[in-house]
Amino acid sequence: MAVVLRRAGKRILRGLAGRRHAEPDAPPVASDDAGGEQPIVHSILDSYTDAAPSAQQAVDIFAGEWSSRLPDQLGVESGWVGLFDDPRIEQLIAWLGDVEGIRVLELGPLEGGHTYMLDRAGAVVDAVESNSRAYLKCLVVKELLGIQRARFLRGDFVAYLKEIDEQYDLVLASGVLYHMVDPIEFLELVAAASRRIALWTHYFDEDVLADSPTAQHFSASAEPVTVGDRTYMLHPREYLHALASDGFGGGPRPYSRWMEREDILDELRRLGFGKLEITHETVDHMNGPAFLVLAERTD
Repeated sequence: MAVVLRRAGKRILRGLAGRRHAEPDAPPVASDDAGGEQPIVHSILDSYTDAAPSAQQAVDIFAGEWSSRLPDQLGVESGWVGLFDDPRIEQLIAWLGDVEGIRVLELGPLEGGHTYMLDRAGAVVDAVESNSRAYLKCLVVKELLGIQRARFLRGDFVAYLKEIDEQYDLVLASGVLYHMVDPIEFLELVAAASRRIALWTHYFDEDVLADSPTAQHFSASAEPVTVGDRTYMLHPREYLHALASDGFGGGPRPYSRWMEREDILDELRRLGFGKLEITHETVDHMNGPAFLVLAERTD
C-alpha cells in the first residue's frame, strides 16, 4: 500500500510540475451584439469585504441608498431623515396611550425607523414591505438595533390586506397612500383591518403644487372616481427619473394617484372613522403638502 501511495504521489507532483509555467487563466468574457468579446468586470468576489465586522460594514451594503439617519449609538454614516426619532410616531404613541403588547400592522416600513420606535415602546409589529432592497435594509436594522417584537414580511401589503382575516389594534400607514394607484380601495382594506388608523400622507392641492418642483410629475388630467354618493378626483403622479435610483421608496407602478385633502377625510368618515385628529400638517413640505391623521372608528 505504501508503494502505491508513493507512486500516486509522484504522478501528482509530475502533473503539478507540468503546469508550473502555464499561463494564468484569462478573465471571463461575454459576447457583445457585434460578435466580439468583452471582459466581464463584475465578479461575485466584489460582494466580499476584507474589513473587520462593524455596524458600518452592514450599513454599507446599501451605501448611498439610505433615507434614514440611523440612531447615534450605532455610530454609522447613513441617510439624513429622522425616522428613528420621529415626532409623528411619538405623538401616535401618546395618542394610543398604553402601547405595551398591542398588535400593529405597519405598511411599508421602508428602513424600519417607525418599527424600531414602536418596538421600543412595547408594541408587537407586523411590518410588510414590497421593495426587496428596503426589506433587506429593515433586516439589517433589526439585527443592529436588536428589534425583538417585530417581524418584517416581504410582500405586497395590498395583497396581504386582501388575504388576512384578523383585526389589528392599529394600522400604521405612513408614506404609502400617495403611492397607491387605487387609494380608495386601499383605505377600504385598511378600514377592514383595524378600528384605529395612523395615516401620514401627502395630498393634492393645485394651488400649492403649481409652484412646486414636484409639479412636473403631475402631467396627466385628474380622474374622477365615484364611491357611493361621492365623486373623488384622483391626480396621477409619475415617478419619472426617480425610478432609476436604487434608493427608490415609492410604489410598485410607474405612477400613483393622489387624493385631495378633504376627499381623504370624507372617505375616512364614510368608512366609519368618526374621530379624526389632524396634526403635523405641513403645506410647504418639499414633496407636497402633507398631514398626519389619527383616526378611530365610532360605528
